[in-house]
Amino acid sequence: MAKFAFGDEKLTITDAQGRQIDLSPQEAVSLLYWLSDQKAALFRLSRHRSESMEQLEIRLQEQDRVHLNALQAAMPQLQEVTPAANVFFAPMDAVTTHAIQLLEAFQIEYKIHPLLEDDNAFAQG
Repeated sequence: MAKFAFGDEKLTITDAQGRQIDLSPQEAVSLLYWLSDQKAALFRLSRHRSESMEQLEIRLQEQDRVHLNALQAAMPQLQEVTPAANVFFAPMDAVTTHAIQLLEAFQIEYKIHPLLEDDNAFAQG
């Protein structure tokens, strides 16, 4: 897993083998924009690498964001993947019965990957 460290005048990225690269603030911003532009490909690669690891995908509507803190408390590994669409992922091994009960109580759309591959197939609580 890569590590990222912000210094006064640089961003240092260290890979799993200990190799490092230093980026200037301008280079780091350029990388951020490039990664943002490539996020669909990155998610595909990430999903392909972790096909054996199930994930819970949660789609929060704007009115449901009031429940985000409760959901994050129930699933500490919950991560927002696409801020514009309010899509969050959590590894299934971190999803508790309580978390599923919250999703159903709050009537929030969710699906479990890779069991459901159809992007339009969402469960409603």
